[in-house]
Amino acid sequence: MRKGLGWFLLLLAIWPGWSFTVLAADDSPEKSSSQAGEIVITATKTPHPLKDVPVETVVITREEIERSSAQTVSDLLRYVPGIFVRGEDAPGISSWRARIRGLSFNDGYGLILIDGERVRGEGMGDSGIGLNQIPPQMIQRIEIVKGPGSVLYGSDALAGVVNIITKPAPERTIYGLEGAYGTYWTNMEYSYWGTRNGPWGAIFQAAREESQMGQYGVKRSRDESFKRETLLSKLSYQLNSRLSLGLKFTAQEEERWIDYKTQDTKVKRKGYKYRLSPHLRWVFEDDSELILRAYYYDWKFDAHSYGTDPYPYALYHGDMYYRDVEVRYHKPWGMSHLFTLGGEYRQEELDYTFSHRKLDITALYLQDEIELHPGLPLELVAGARLDHHSRYGTELCPRISMLLKIDPSTRVRASVGRAFKSPTIRQAFYTEPYPHGGYFYVSNPDLDAETSWGYSLGIERTLGPLWSNITFFRNDVRDMIVKYYTYRDINNDGVAEKIRTFKNARKAYTQGIEVALRWTLIPDLLTLKAGYTYTDTKDRDTDKDLPFVPRHNLAGHIFFRYRPLGLSLDLGLQYVGKMYLNTSNTEESSSYSVVDVKLIKSLGEHASFSLEGNNIFDSDYGEPDRQWWGATWLARFKMDF
Repeated sequence: MRKGLGWFLLLLAIWPGWSFTVLAADDSPEKSSSQAGEIVITATKTPHPLKDVPVETVVITREEIERSSAQTVSDLLRYVPGIFVRGEDAPGISSWRARIRGLSFNDGYGLILIDGERVRGEGMGDSGIGLNQIPPQMIQRIEIVKGPGSVLYGSDALAGVVNIITKPAPERTIYGLEGAYGTYWTNMEYSYWGTRNGPWGAIFQAAREESQMGQYGVKRSRDESFKRETLLSKLSYQLNSRLSLGLKFTAQEEERWIDYKTQDTKVKRKGYKYRLSPHLRWVFEDDSELILRAYYYDWKFDAHSYGTDPYPYALYHGDMYYRDVEVRYHKPWGMSHLFTLGGEYRQEELDYTFSHRKLDITALYLQDEIELHPGLPLELVAGARLDHHSRYGTELCPRISMLLKIDPSTRVRASVGRAFKSPTIRQAFYTEPYPHGGYFYVSNPDLDAETSWGYSLGIERTLGPLWSNITFFRNDVRDMIVKYYTYRDINNDGVAEKIRTFKNARKAYTQGIEVALRWTLIPDLLTLKAGYTYTDTKDRDTDKDLPFVPRHNLAGHIFFRYRPLGLSLDLGLQYVGKMYLNTSNTEESSSYSVVDVKLIKSLGEHASFSLEGNNIFDSDYGEPDRQWWGATWLARFKMDF
């Protein structure tokens, strides 16, 4: 705590000479202020210019996605202060150890949404949830809301929310395609077509990804391959100036092959995901609006092993479902209030090899956005959400956030809120032991939900071409669920088997400092964007640091563009300090650095060619004894009309 506070006070001492902004992404490299006007919605479920949203929000824009060498969503997020991602960047990687403010996405501490809707899969096994849900080409922008988000989203938004927003129906006819091919048989193809005709709008996107990357990285003991095909379509219809309808449909097919070198075993895993979501928006004459949304999600999966040697891990078959309905009403009140009243019903169904269960969640939430002028412009957002879970009872999560505009170039944001996280499938809902190599996973149905209070304070300033931000954060987690080993006769044969099970055992905290800056060094030519995170974590029961959380994480981009030649260069750099690799803190990684690069050459008005390199200096990510791909290269051709 003292070290973290010392860093914070040091940064505050030199703050007047800097400019700090929460804007982590810029819509144009030569005019960073344009991104300040980017409209965001995730933080309050109402539209705000990014610079005026009271809840701390970061945006990765479409232009940043296109100029980055990232092949996955997790690699795009690697440069956001407060988010840590370690590992290689290729289609198929799960990045299941990704953290937000020191807490794991895979274990449900950070909520992942696509167009505001929950997802499953792409994490560890059947229970984990990962960032790499769709290819980056389909994304319009990514909104990252830091801090407790249960006030609007319920469980799993304990440390923050990542909302991946896909491309909308356009205002004119557009179409395009691209193909990318690189090392280790990595290839990606993408095409799209969109149009608008009177009240009708539509966009259709299709993508294919393939590589030899494993779900958990490269392993010496096996060869792996990955293939995923995604179809995403959106339809919109404007009945009149006040009433609009929309429908989105997504279908995905995913296939993984694992061929073990040390035994005669091959494994094939297939998955299918289907999402269907209609919505309605009705604006009334008093400028209030009603939004109705429904969502159906089915993740169907199957796995088989082949060969003469037994496969020591679980092979599961079946489906997981979301069925969700939400109604939301926004009502301006006078000149100073905007009320939001919402209700949600969600059913989660598990119908597969190791779990057969339905969970019902009902929720009501209320939010008031208040504009005050006690000498200085002050905006408050106060709200609370009441969730009732059919298994874990009722949770009330309040939050209050503040934006104080000290002057046109200085803003202060502060927030405090409560959040909760229900146990994951593996932690609580397996109905039988789950074989996992040399032991079995056994769920604990008596677990309680984890709860947390989160706090943040940030200062944002603008001085000429420099925008930057300092934020201090802390999360206090209670009833943290931990894994532990024991022995139990699970087969009723008198033999005690080694099992891994779970219990509510700990209190923990994560705290730290995030610094973000953007500097237009030479307008329309050279831009620097950087972020630094200092993270201090502690398991308060054992007095050990939480694993896979580096204290120091520095990442940034240098972007160069020379319009007369149609050339642009994006150089990505990351430094990561040491971190512990286990809960007992007996194993520690080394510090490491990663360098990525992307060179783009415009070929006229509608086409471009790029050469992209990831980890070009062969970093070992702090673990030299593990196998890594090292430097990878990709060539991409792209056409847009």
